[in-house]
Amino acid sequence: MLTQERELNYLKVIFFIFGFSIMSWLPRFPEVKDHLRLSNGEFGSLLSLGAIGNIFALLTVGHLVHKYGAKLIMQTAFLTLAISIIVLSHTSSSFIFVIFMILFCIGISAFHISINAQGFSFQDRNKKQVITLLSGYWSSGALLTSVVAGILVGLVSIEVHIASVAILSLMVMFRTISTMKPNLVKPNENPESNLKLSETFKGFNFDMLVSGGLLCAIMLEFAVGDWSAILIKEDFKILSGIHTLPFILFTLSMIIGRLSFHKMLHRFSMQKLAKVAAIVSGTSFLIGIAAVSAIGTKSHALTIVVLSISFTFAGIGSSFLGPSMMNAANSRSRFPASVVIGQIGVINICLVFVVRWVIAWTAEATSLSIALCIPGFMLLLVPYFSKIFKNA
Repeated sequence: MLTQERELNYLKVIFFIFGFSIMSWLPRFPEVKDHLRLSNGEFGSLLSLGAIGNIFALLTVGHLVHKYGAKLIMQTAFLTLAISIIVLSHTSSSFIFVIFMILFCIGISAFHISINAQGFSFQDRNKKQVITLLSGYWSSGALLTSVVAGILVGLVSIEVHIASVAILSLMVMFRTISTMKPNLVKPNENPESNLKLSETFKGFNFDMLVSGGLLCAIMLEFAVGDWSAILIKEDFKILSGIHTLPFILFTLSMIIGRLSFHKMLHRFSMQKLAKVAAIVSGTSFLIGIAAVSAIGTKSHALTIVVLSISFTFAGIGSSFLGPSMMNAANSRSRFPASVVIGQIGVINICLVFVVRWVIAWTAEATSLSIALCIPGFMLLLVPYFSKIFKNA
């Protein structure tokens, strides 16, 4: 068995590489959209169809982890997402894009469930909260890959860039997973205690506070990832690698928020932190969008500065809300962590699917600036859902 310290370090590596790999293509979305020759509404709709894969994985993978253990599921899931992202960055066919977007999302959700189940297993065994901390390492990987993408835009083709990231990440991930084998969640050896899928559906209940709060808390992260690079390039005509700076700062501020979360929790209640953080995040994001809309294309430098400041405060405020709500969901359920993640994930993915479509077609009908106000206003609703933290 690995020591507590070594196991935690390996978990940090896994979360870091996960973020580094799956977020590598987001800053290059303008090139992906150009390859497909699609409008904003059409491109956003194709991205949203990945929810089919998310739902399939979330309904099944929790049971597979419980029954067969984490190692097999983690390796299969990461191989699937690595192959898929290579195809997604190469293809100019909308049909192929949709097929591999679904496979990509299956891989993401399956891996997400597996590693979070492992994280909750670590928490239970060591009586030490680490999920928010590990989410910070995921964001660190996302930050580094955004910086790399910003540097490589115009220097290295998206095909070479993404293929290199995928292959390197796959090698590191398989090595780390194999090293962690002694401490990974084991297959359930007692057939009588295996949860049947039908049992989960019988106990499948819609927890409005958790599901609603989680949707409002994480939608800004989805929207910034999907649209920030396209917004800056197309609406404000900023074409150089600098267009990735607001996203980089957004991700950096999320890392800072997640890594310092436990220090804040010692001074303030979780309920109060959630309320203040949501208001700061939503308000700063909306002010930033309004300000750059007024500036228009008059000053590229001022646009980048305003968005950078706005995205930084938005990232800090929203950083720990999603992971904290997942913790609350786990504590409110009788099912194993892997199944809880799947249950809440199914509901959330369905809701996210709808909102992403609304954002995409609002952008098509009006502008991206108006569409991106939607997740900003959603964050302002988080204080209503903060009741789940009342006893935290």
